[in-house]
Amino acid sequence: MPLYTYKAKTGPNQVTEDVIEADSHEEAITKLTRQGYFPIRVQLVSGSAASTERPEAAFARVKFRDLNTFTRQLASLIKSGVPILKALNIISDQTENKHLKNIVTDVARQVKEGRMLSDALQNYPQIFPPLYIAMIRSGENSGALEQVLLRITEHREKAAEIRSRIRSALAYPVLMVFVALVTIIVLLAYVVPQLKKVFDQIGQELPLITRILIGVSDTLVNYWYLFVGGVFLLLVLTKGVTLIEKTAFDLLKLKLPLIGNFIRKIEITRFARTMNMLLTNGIPILGAMEITIPTLANSVYQSELKKIIDDLRNGQPLARGLRASPYFFPFMVSLVAVGEESGRLDDTFNEIAVSYERDINEATKILLSLLEPALILVLGLIVGFIVFSVLLPIFSIDVTSY
Repeated sequence: MPLYTYKAKTGPNQVTEDVIEADSHEEAITKLTRQGYFPIRVQLVSGSAASTERPEAAFARVKFRDLNTFTRQLASLIKSGVPILKALNIISDQTENKHLKNIVTDVARQVKEGRMLSDALQNYPQIFPPLYIAMIRSGENSGALEQVLLRITEHREKAAEIRSRIRSALAYPVLMVFVALVTIIVLLAYVVPQLKKVFDQIGQELPLITRILIGVSDTLVNYWYLFVGGVFLLLVLTKGVTLIEKTAFDLLKLKLPLIGNFIRKIEITRFARTMNMLLTNGIPILGAMEITIPTLANSVYQSELKKIIDDLRNGQPLARGLRASPYFFPFMVSLVAVGEESGRLDDTFNEIAVSYERDINEATKILLSLLEPALILVLGLIVGFIVFSVLLPIFSIDVTSY
């Protein structure tokens, strides 16, 4: 069905902009009028004749935190006995993010027309992922939508907490590298050229390392655009290789010393946390596995889970499929086997997630404790080489000849 963008008055001083589905321009105006809107502008979205998706611009700027706030507010209102349509309208009126406001308004309109909340949210797949939709649908079917919404929020906040912890741990090393690079560039681009003039006036033969340093400095000053172009080309090539050979690149990351195990634990934690949430809400294991696959960042784990799903369809237990993969730790496989035997896989996955989250915290501290002195050593050697190369010819000047 074609999509139309519209601008309409919803009150004396209130104007809204969004999209609406309609077979024709006239039907779009009629639908808006029935909703109590006064249309100001209604235009057909180019290329939308057979599309049921909303334009990307409608959901391009919804932040992670805004979506969490929406989910928690909706859970609180429903738990307080507020009907879902009224709850959506209340949230729409209070939402500051313009794009999320338009989305919630459209979702409320669809719910008013009789659609399920999960079906309405499916129109915005880049905002509400399959995991989110599946959880909402399970909550609608079980009559515990407010509990499901709270679980979604907790799940997203835990995932955000892990990412935030890793970013915080890397903030100091990144700042240190940035300051060191700026220092090195200033030394090579400004200080060394000034000292070169002094050395040229003295006319003394310079040591080899000083000549090397001056050569690097001259190259940086005279051909700086080659350095910039080289860095840009390297980034483009790395991005291109990553997109073309993503599986090979992801496999390489898993095989890196220290970092590989760290990445594995992050992926397993994400897998376990998602499975726990889905199984707790009554979603069958096959459906839970299929929903979980897109939530993983590493394509190697995605491929492995697809193989395990095929084994599950053939009647194989989950633990056997996990054991056959070299990317799942024996500790995790043993817990899953026990969980299958006891019929408490949801609790088992929660235990796995908690255990590996603890390991991630410890690994982050260890990696950080190793990374900081390593960076200080490397950067100190570079700066020391520059300083030594500058001072060596000064110390070797024959002052008796002057």
